[in-house]
Order: sequence, then C-alpha cells, then structure tokens
Amino acid sequence: MQCLIVLAALFATVAIASPTDATTAAPTDESAAIKYLLNTNPAGHMAAEDGPAPPGCYWDGTAPFCAGSCPTGYIERERGSCGDGACCWTGYKFLCCK
Repeated sequence: MQCLIVLAALFATVAIASPTDATTAAPTDESAAIKYLLNTNPAGHMAAEDGPAPPGCYWDGTAPFCAGSCPTGYIERERGSCGDGACCWTGYKFLCCK
C-alpha cells in the first residue's frame, strides 16, 4: 500500500514539474524519472527468471503488479518474482501444477 502511495506521489510530481512546449502544451521530453521506472526493475526484484514451467504446470500472475493464485484442481508448487517472464514489482507469480 505504501509503495502505491509513493508511486502515485512520484508520478504526480513528475506530471506537475514536466516541462511543456507553450504552443502545444505537450511535454517536450520524457522525464528522467519516467525513463528510469520504465527501464529498471525495482531493487530486490532483479533476480533472474525462475524458469520455464515443467509439463503440467504454468506460472500464474501478470507483471508488474502480480497477484498470482492457483485455481481449483492445481496446487502451488513454488512462488517467484519473475516466473518465466517479466518480473513483479509487487506480489508474486505462482507455479501451479496438476
């Protein structure tokens, strides 16, 4: 929850402080903060991929705000920040197996 508040404050600050072209009122350049957030994984989540799912399994959860869970009939075999793709900023991906 605190992370979301911090991100919202950061984006509000960037939006207010962003330089604009007086004739179009559009930003003239992407801010450094936005470029950093788009191109860098947050600290603590820079781990390598957890790996591809074995047969009969799949990774559940969608980055960057993961909220993985296994449906009825599947069991949670492990959790990871990256699963087999993009890493999570919050939450985890679940390896669900039959």
